[in-house]
Amino acid sequence: MQSAALQDDPGIARWSERLEAFEPQADPTVAAWLSEPGLLTERLRACCTGHPGLAVVAEIEATMSRADSALLQAAGPAALVREIELTCDGHPWVFAQTLIPAAILARHRWLSTLGDTALGERLAAIPGILRGPLEFARLTPAVALYRRALRQRTNPPQQLWARRSWFAIGGDRLLVQEVFLPEALR
Repeated sequence: MQSAALQDDPGIARWSERLEAFEPQADPTVAAWLSEPGLLTERLRACCTGHPGLAVVAEIEATMSRADSALLQAAGPAALVREIELTCDGHPWVFAQTLIPAAILARHRWLSTLGDTALGERLAAIPGILRGPLEFARLTPAVALYRRALRQRTNPPQQLWARRSWFAIGGDRLLVQEVFLPEALR
């Protein structure tokens, strides 16, 4: 497993609970993906005319930023960062990054053994799971999450839309950030 420091990256996204706070506004196709209340894996299956899939990009130990630690009410900055791509016919549509604080990982070891299983489907099966509000961001090349989502792209777009929300398992929070790639928004 690799190790990294997320907090050293100068690019910080501006998150808002109001999608309409961004100018220019997200077009209707983008807004529909961003405001989807259900599981993205289900929406992908419904929209993908080919074979939907999930590819694990990375699982690394990292240090969360102070802002992320505070949002997750984490006891410390250490976390497991899991990055995946939801795909259609082998083409990535959504890049997702999950921050799992180390203390939560110690209590919920199954989070480190997901493999190519979608986290959302596992969380949906847990009784009493809580989900925080959706927050939205327009990502630019200066933002670390943008660069992770498009790490192997040539000729990348000028911006990407993303959403995030925390989930609480018995009071323990983890953060899921989802970036919508150009293929999903055609």
